[in-house]
Amino acid sequence: MSQPHRVIVIGAGKGNGIDYVVVDKESAPRDRNWGVTIAWSHPLLAQLLPKELFSRLPECQPDPNLDSKAARFESVIIRDGQSGATLVQPPFPGVRRLNIQKTRTLWSKDVNVKFGKTLSDIEQTTDGVVAHFHDGTSEKGTVLVGADGGSSFVRRWILGDEAASIVLPYIFLNFPVRYTAEQALKMDKMMHPIVDVGVHPKSMYVGIFLLDKPVLDQPETWIFYLLATWPKNKQTEPSDNQNMVDELRQRMDGWADPYKSAVEWIPEHVQAKVVPLKIWGPKTDWSNQSGRVTLAGDAAHSMTFHRGQGANNAICDSERFVAAMVKVQSSEATLAEAMAEYDRDVITRGRQEVEVSRTQTEAFHDYANFLNSPVVKYGIKPISDVTNQKS
Repeated sequence: MSQPHRVIVIGAGKGNGIDYVVVDKESAPRDRNWGVTIAWSHPLLAQLLPKELFSRLPECQPDPNLDSKAARFESVIIRDGQSGATLVQPPFPGVRRLNIQKTRTLWSKDVNVKFGKTLSDIEQTTDGVVAHFHDGTSEKGTVLVGADGGSSFVRRWILGDEAASIVLPYIFLNFPVRYTAEQALKMDKMMHPIVDVGVHPKSMYVGIFLLDKPVLDQPETWIFYLLATWPKNKQTEPSDNQNMVDELRQRMDGWADPYKSAVEWIPEHVQAKVVPLKIWGPKTDWSNQSGRVTLAGDAAHSMTFHRGQGANNAICDSERFVAAMVKVQSSEATLAEAMAEYDRDVITRGRQEVEVSRTQTEAFHDYANFLNSPVVKYGIKPISDVTNQKS
C-alpha cells in the first residue's frame, strides 16, 4: 500500500482527490481583475473541474449571457487598426473569455487556501519537502509546486540567476475603463465579444476586451479593458509616475473604430502606468530534486499575451500535474518518474510557447510583415499541434 502524498501549491491551485494545501502571500484574495482567453484548454478544464463547476463556466464570463457558439462568435478577431478591416479571424470551438475575479470566487469554494504566507525557504527532508514562511510557520508535503507567477521565488530557488526574467523593449499599458451608457452600448456592438485587437502601421497594438457586466441592463456599469503596446523610445523613456493614458490618446490619430472611440471615450480621470513586459522560458532542464519541487504556470513559462497562450498552458500544466500525481497515488509510477515526465512536457512546451509568443509580439509591431506571423499561420492552437502535424 503506497503512502498518502501531500502537495504544497505556492500561489494557486486546487486538489483532485489528493491531499494538498494552497498557500498565498496575499493577506486576502486580491481585488485586481483581468480576463483570460480559454481556447484549446477548454476540454482540459472539463477533466479538471467537477461537473457542477464546469457547467457554471458561463457565470465566469464577462457577459454570463453570451453563448459564443449560438452567437457564432467562436473566434477571435484581428483587424487592420488603420482601416478597421478584418485581417484574420482564427476560429476555435469553445473559445471564451473568463473574468479572473468571478472565476476565482467560484472555483475557490471549499479549497484549502492559507493566506498571508510569503515563502522564505524550501527545505528537503528524507521523506519530502518543507515550505517555510516569513511568519515563522511551515508546511510539510511530498512535493511542492511553484505556481507563484512570473517573479517566482520557487523558480529562483531551483535555478538561481537563470530564473531572471527578460524585459522586452515595449511600452505596455493595461487598464479597465467605464464609459457612459450610450458609449458602452455602442462599444458593445462595435467590438468582438471575445477578443478584438488591432495592428497599426505606427508599430502599435491595441486590444479591447469586455471585462464585466455587473448589471446587465445598466451599460454605465459595464467594465471594458484596454491593452496597448508600442516600441520603447530610449530618448523619451516614461517616468514611473507618468499617466500613460495621455500618451496613448496622442498616439491614436489614424486609428479606425472600434479602437479610436475606445481610447477617445476614456474618462479624463482614468490613469495607467507603464508595466514591464516580461518573459521567461526554460533554457535548460531544471532539477526537480528527485520529484520534490517543480513549477507550473507563469513560474514555468512567462509569455507575452499577444497570442493568448498563458492561461491555456497553465491549465494544461494543471491537467498534466494531476495526471502525474494520480499515477503516483496508484503506484503506477514513482514520484521521481512521474515528475520527470511532467517536467519534460512543461519545459518543452513552455520553451516553444514563450518563443512563439515573443515572435507574435514582434509581429504586432511590424505591420508590413504581420501576415507572416504565427497567429495568422497557426491561429491560437498550441504550437505543439502544428509541430506534430508537420512531422
